[in-house]
Amino acid sequence: MLGETKRGRDLVVGDRIREEMPRLTSSERKVATALLADYPFGGLMTVAELGKRANVSGQTILRLASKLGFDGYSAFQRTLIGEIKEGYHSPVILRESRGDGDFLGGLIETTIDAMRETSALVSDTQLDAVSGLLSDQRHAVYLLGGRMSNSLADYFFLHLRQIRPKTYKVPGYQEEWPEYLLRMSRNDIVVLFDYRRYQPDLLLFAERAVRQRGARVVLFTDKWLSPIAKLSQYSLPAAIDVGTPWDTAVSSMMLIEALINRASEADWPKTRKRIENWDALRMPPDAPHPEDEE
Repeated sequence: MLGETKRGRDLVVGDRIREEMPRLTSSERKVATALLADYPFGGLMTVAELGKRANVSGQTILRLASKLGFDGYSAFQRTLIGEIKEGYHSPVILRESRGDGDFLGGLIETTIDAMRETSALVSDTQLDAVSGLLSDQRHAVYLLGGRMSNSLADYFFLHLRQIRPKTYKVPGYQEEWPEYLLRMSRNDIVVLFDYRRYQPDLLLFAERAVRQRGARVVLFTDKWLSPIAKLSQYSLPAAIDVGTPWDTAVSSMMLIEALINRASEADWPKTRKRIENWDALRMPPDAPHPEDEE
């Protein structure tokens, strides 16, 4: 649940702020923008500090907390602190909080629940917007993930490169990153994967891609939101907690496969032609490998 709120809605604070944004007054929007610009840590400031940053009164901040469904600013902060703790949980902590029972059946049920929750967190409008970016062949696409999520970036890359040209997988080795950053042009797309126990090096890569190269970031993350969210044009949060020591990647994979299909169908004749050309240039199964001829 959201925490000590008047509304029993299962939304994290950042999602709730975004949902309420169209209904806020101009002063309240200043506070909301300040919170999202340094989310989640901006919400840990005192009322006076946040009011000074947003250039609003303390009463405005208290009204915003109430509109978000909280019984006061302290309840808002307690929920935010709970999010931060959840976002940085390690597999050891998760293992210690897991119960016993029908493991496989229970895991399947909680994974299905996570997929349903992810479907509620990410709208068709967001998917359409992101697939539009990925299918726009005027701009290059660069993909990079973290220690565990780099495999998701690899999977996405292997499909995207067949759908569109100018698709690049950034190596995990940081010494090779400058080559890819220098290759970026303004408005190119950087697809990043960063989940809880967020990686500072990925944040640094995002900062340089956006601020020095003018790229746009699409972020795959969890519902607690990686710090990269403040730099991303689009964030796609997934529900990843299934009560096991290791978070699930199934919800994120669902989003990836949805985008692969959406991007493929954006201009299917062009996609089909590229795949046909790709297949025509593949080596036949019985072709000798160059090393075999030495």
